[in-house]
Amino acid sequence: MEKEKVVGSMSDWSGLLKDFFRQIDDGSFTREMLKAVNEHRNPFTEPLAVVLNFKEELIAKTTKLLSNRFGKKIVVDPLPDWFTEENLAKAAAFNLKPVFLPDEKIGHERPLRNWLKPNGWFYDQIQNGKIAADSAQLKRGWYLADFTIGADYNDGTQVFQNDPLAPIIARLRQEGKIGKKDKTPIGSRFAIMPKDEWPIVLAELANELGLKPEQLRLERAIEFNAIGNLYDKHRGGFHMWEWFADDFEDSHRLNGGNRDSGGLTNISYSWAVFRRDDVAGRPLVSF
Repeated sequence: MEKEKVVGSMSDWSGLLKDFFRQIDDGSFTREMLKAVNEHRNPFTEPLAVVLNFKEELIAKTTKLLSNRFGKKIVVDPLPDWFTEENLAKAAAFNLKPVFLPDEKIGHERPLRNWLKPNGWFYDQIQNGKIAADSAQLKRGWYLADFTIGADYNDGTQVFQNDPLAPIIARLRQEGKIGKKDKTPIGSRFAIMPKDEWPIVLAELANELGLKPEQLRLERAIEFNAIGNLYDKHRGGFHMWEWFADDFEDSHRLNGGNRDSGGLTNISYSWAVFRRDDVAGRPLVSF
């Protein structure tokens, strides 16, 4: 009896099995793919290949960027499971884009080519114990950073350009959950207090994204600085300030980023319960 011919070469089957076991191991083998196997279909379809290529391309691009900027090999972690095409499209609607931060210290004396470091005052406050000891240390991981373009201060009437947070902020103000100053446009992200009100805005955004509220916070000063140096050329380019997550002493918060005071190098502080119409803020999503 003539033996049945096997479809595909041994190398084809070898590659298929490698993909099969790799995806079982990393948890990316889905129920739909298992169903395809049971029905004698190839589970590794074209859309999956596109997704895998996107993930690999993002990791490769980020690895190259960070290794070049830090002058040494930087290993980039695998993407979080949440980073699906659908979820990233949802995040992009709020100008939130993936960035990876390595566990690197942006030390005052560390030589980093073409890097605009925080001002000397920032490092003095670390030395003096006025802000956390690890304030210059980046925390390793993938994040969603806010790339919305800022605005120059205009007597409190300014708004971020095409700000996707505006509807959320406007609704919260209409509901009396956050306040504003007299000239503040209702959807403006200025004049929102960092300690009592920004967490309310961030919780609403978390709900829109299907994430936990604790995953969202304002950027730390060193994160603002690093994202501006690595990913977002618009950071520090406007006559305005941004609130940061860093506490200063007991009742103050760090802020900075004003173009006329040094841009990415500018870090200062203000009362955390003071409503300032020249200071905005940015959500940062951690995974």
